[in-house]
Amino acid sequence: MKASSIIAITALSASMFSLSAAADTPDWRYVEGGYLSYDGDGGFDPDGLQVNGKYLLDPNFYVNGEFGWAETGNIDFTTLTLGGGYRLALNSTTDAYVGANFERIDADFYDDNGYSLNAGVRSMLTPELELNGELGYLDLDDGDITLKAGAYYYFNPQFAVGANYEFMDDADVFQLSARYAF
Repeated sequence: MKASSIIAITALSASMFSLSAAADTPDWRYVEGGYLSYDGDGGFDPDGLQVNGKYLLDPNFYVNGEFGWAETGNIDFTTLTLGGGYRLALNSTTDAYVGANFERIDADFYDDNGYSLNAGVRSMLTPELELNGELGYLDLDDGDITLKAGAYYYFNPQFAVGANYEFMDDADVFQLSARYAF
């Protein structure tokens, strides 16, 4: 009984190692777009579209951008994020990163500029599955701590679908995206 348990644990560990070993580092050159939904305080729940991307300039530095448009009833607004950051490979399948961004919101009733700071981890658990998590600070009028988690499934090395959920003080954000990596 002990021998079979040891063999089973060893086989399971070896299979998990081989899955991780076959996965590459996350892609840092991609564009993606899709559905965007806010769950705001006071019943403010707009939805819309978003497009974003990242581009790795060299082995460590990247630039990023995001544009979102959402509406509810007769109120619509756009968001714009432009920035960059530094990525650090933790191992062959996992990267950590830090970034800084310019933030802009333009709404019927409110316009403001600000900034955001973030730090996160992206990891390819298998060649098909990427998980990510991020802690951030967003300052538009007043500061908010943000927490974001997501997952992407790669059909092949270029095409993936994924979902992200970001927790903020005034509104949570859900994104459902299709990604093209190049």
